[in-house]
Amino acid sequence: MRIRYDNILLGILWLLAMTLGASFWFNTAYSFDIFSSSHWQYLSYMQASRMPVRVGFYISMVIIIFATIFGLYLIARPKLRKIRLPIMKTGRTTTQPGVNSDTKIQQSAPDTTRSDASTLDLLPAENQPPQTSARPQSPYASTRPPRLVLPTTNSGAIHPAPRQAGPNIQPQTTPTPQPQDWPELREIFASAGYVVKPAPRINGIQIALLAIGTNETLWIGGVGIKTTDMRTAIDRLQQIFSDTLDETYIDVTGFVIAAPDAATSEFTDILMFNSMSELREYMRDKSNPVLTDDDGMFDAYSDYIDAVISHIGKI
Repeated sequence: MRIRYDNILLGILWLLAMTLGASFWFNTAYSFDIFSSSHWQYLSYMQASRMPVRVGFYISMVIIIFATIFGLYLIARPKLRKIRLPIMKTGRTTTQPGVNSDTKIQQSAPDTTRSDASTLDLLPAENQPPQTSARPQSPYASTRPPRLVLPTTNSGAIHPAPRQAGPNIQPQTTPTPQPQDWPELREIFASAGYVVKPAPRINGIQIALLAIGTNETLWIGGVGIKTTDMRTAIDRLQQIFSDTLDETYIDVTGFVIAAPDAATSEFTDILMFNSMSELREYMRDKSNPVLTDDDGMFDAYSDYIDAVISHIGKI
């Protein structure tokens, strides 16, 4: 296959044109620079934190990608050659008197145009010369023999072949994995004076611990999950707090034990530990202050957190 350099140059020109057009459109309509890595990083952070992004941004991106691919297809698609088959014509051969029998004159039949190249123009029956045959032909030689009909047995009923008996194999069912329980994690925070709440599942992420303390503090932790997942769970909780509370601020502290992305994490406000022992050592001087007489404020705060946990579990 030949390499079409003109197609390659046209493809490069089309890519440059679509790139410049996309850059102009996104800069004008959305103030988004497609050549800036910081803009793409900010867009990924918005998507990870489920912040709303204009629908027209995604529609413009899909249209530009589709136009680019379709234009490259129109440039690089192969052009098929159309081969027309010649029309074959046959004629009869006659011998004129006074001419040697070896010399024959070819007379062509009347020209009839056919659209099908594989169809031959035949001569009329009255213009064909008589043909002699050494043996007589049967009057039914050119007709098609009748179809042979075989008799059916058992009134035409067809019995299926018996199935071979084999062992009855039952499909194996995979047991549903149950979320792990972390009693040592709850014991660390309970011994530090915090009230441990049931660990909910937030946006499909199973939280290992959720504990509350005085002065509207809240601890949320996970084991073996990514810091990005923990950031998503914290953002979800803070969104609920801001929607349901007017002036009360809840201090949320998140931590992850044995995070897979601990080496590349960019969240400085999420604590990371390698093991339970490191967390226990860290919590030695982070005990919950003694609860004083606050006229039932802590009980109201505890009931509010229970309602939030119940609400998240139903989402």
